[in-house]
Amino acid sequence: MTDHHLPSVPTGGSTGPDRFAQSAALVDGLDPVFAGPLFDGRDPRLAGVFMRGSRQVRLDITALPMVMRREVGWWLATCVRTGERQAHASEWNRWAATAADVIARHPHVASFADRSLAEWMTAWARRFHADRGRMPAPGHRIRAEHALRGMLERLLRQYASEVDWWRHDIWSLRLDPRIPRREHEPRANTAVRWGDITPPWLREGTKFYLRLQMESGQLTWSTVMQHRVNTARFAAFVTERGIHHPALADGSERSLRALALDFGTFLHNWQRETPGRAEVGGSLQPRTINKNLQTIDLFYRVMTDCRTEAAEALDDARWLALTDSHARMFRPADRPRQRAVREADERNYINDTDLSSMLTHIELLGLPAEQTRAVVRDACQVELAGLGHPAVMRAWLIQAMTGRRASEVLMMDFEPLSDIPGLDAAAVPEGGMVARLRYQQTKIDAAPNTILVGRDVVEIIREQQAWVREHWHLGPAETIRYLFPKTTGNRHGTKSWETSNYNHVLKDFSHHLNMRDSRGELLLYSRSHRLRHTKATTLINAGAPIHVVQRYLGHLSPEMTMRYAATLASTAEREFLALAKVGRDGREIGMNRRDMLDLVQLDRRTDRILPNGYCLLPPTRSCDKGNACHGCDHFATDRTFLPDIQRQLAETQSLVATRQARHTERYGEPMSGANVWLEQRNAEIRSMQLEITALEAQPAGSTIVVRGAGVLGRTGYQDATGASDSKGASRS
Repeated sequence: MTDHHLPSVPTGGSTGPDRFAQSAALVDGLDPVFAGPLFDGRDPRLAGVFMRGSRQVRLDITALPMVMRREVGWWLATCVRTGERQAHASEWNRWAATAADVIARHPHVASFADRSLAEWMTAWARRFHADRGRMPAPGHRIRAEHALRGMLERLLRQYASEVDWWRHDIWSLRLDPRIPRREHEPRANTAVRWGDITPPWLREGTKFYLRLQMESGQLTWSTVMQHRVNTARFAAFVTERGIHHPALADGSERSLRALALDFGTFLHNWQRETPGRAEVGGSLQPRTINKNLQTIDLFYRVMTDCRTEAAEALDDARWLALTDSHARMFRPADRPRQRAVREADERNYINDTDLSSMLTHIELLGLPAEQTRAVVRDACQVELAGLGHPAVMRAWLIQAMTGRRASEVLMMDFEPLSDIPGLDAAAVPEGGMVARLRYQQTKIDAAPNTILVGRDVVEIIREQQAWVREHWHLGPAETIRYLFPKTTGNRHGTKSWETSNYNHVLKDFSHHLNMRDSRGELLLYSRSHRLRHTKATTLINAGAPIHVVQRYLGHLSPEMTMRYAATLASTAEREFLALAKVGRDGREIGMNRRDMLDLVQLDRRTDRILPNGYCLLPPTRSCDKGNACHGCDHFATDRTFLPDIQRQLAETQSLVATRQARHTERYGEPMSGANVWLEQRNAEIRSMQLEITALEAQPAGSTIVVRGAGVLGRTGYQDATGASDSKGASRS
């Protein structure tokens, strides 16, 4: 079979378009100061355009043709508008000279977009050698490439704005506002590059598939990164096996099944080539292999369903060869879906001694670099300089005090605090909760995003606000978007710290401090997620109920919370066995204490405590209905859960409305009532409405438990009952 090469959007080198007209559109409406051809960094109108060290140098682009002049002027204006970059005048003078040389050699070149970045770098090195008689040092090349790459990527995207966003080989939220995104994206500054994915049919097919998933809300921007990694492994597999067709094999279920098993073996033998969480040469973890298999399985399921649309959009009729067998290549046994509650790793818990040491030395992270502080290391006192990262220090302290994820803290609004209704904060005793903290919940949809905090957290937030106001030159009433704004390429404060950079700073600090924990290992601040485990462990140790800890951590299921609770198996045993062992008839139970604990399965039955009620299923039985609780006759709830059910109802109705609108926009008609997904959501809505009606009928403050109130909301019950009401619910 011959590979059908579908060309992606050009990345430079095209001379077909009318660059004169395109460049005119670029500068339409720009301030005349960006018309050039001379740019003086001392001009007040160009404040913020050039880097501090080059403001005394004048940028001269007189030798460039009009199209290139417009492009440079547009780029300088873009730098001011976005606040992401500042130009270096001397570097751009060299690029102007390089461009003039290229035009002299190749008269057909009229725009920076007419050459690829690699071609421009070759020309730049030639000019550098001609001027200085030597080849440029690596640092010079990096700075030059960085200067042009930023403009070239955005310029090419601007010139190709009529092309669908998903067809580009570079996906960047900064470059293309059409890419679906959430209000707060933890990895908004990360670009996804597809150019090195081969064969082309897989690259273009994956881009089409991800476009469908993102535009329908099935996937978010953050998950695209992992899909890119998983697709790269599958690309290596099909390349090694010499597969040149989307159908992969002859189409028979037997051959596809053999290929799916072969891919699983390929992943088990995979050796890491780049460092990450695991060392180079290491194998993939079982969970990573399962995720990779799941990614390719879902890819072929969707592409099989949408093979006609894919063939048309990709101009590749070979996608029509997909059959239902492709949607069944992978079996549940290949990628286990049900995951038992994993025992918590004791290494994720920071004991009191180590945590006290970390809190004692964290101040050094925020200390200015010119200041030092004495620390005791291996029984010797040493002087260490500060690292000058007060914002990172405060973010880490908030993590330690609240147990939030790093991204939840780093993406908090500039003003994340609000009053607790009916509470006089001034009258709250020391250690009490005085404010409500709102954080960005970007990992789990519909999970809680507020917690109560004490004065210590409030004081840290106020200190950070004052620091931001000072460094961003804000007035007392002015604010920016985030409490922890990125400190480089972010003059407008519209970007937050990313967890990767945050962890990098904390890792550097850990090595700089070089302290040892109670096990003799390096005390790592960069494993900040351990603070979350430690906070949860502390709460459970203090006797907080699992469902309370679940709400505090923002989990949707007790299963996730039990990963933290499992650390405390000994605590659970001690507290439970402290109770008298008395039977229903009043006699003492003559049973071994360990046997009794195993019998009641204390640490395995938290699945009966739900975020919006209780499951009354007998302990010896397990539930196989997923999260379809509202229509189940074993589900019970009371008025204390009424706000949670009302919130869940509103979110479900909003989700249905959004999906309906997207379906209508795409297909020209609303989603059919026979749609399985819509039918399930409508049943949930009916059941929740019935539950709310039943609970609102109870007196305020009532603790009466209502069971099975939403049963009549199930699909098919409406016709049988004529009208569903809450009177059929049982009470206890």
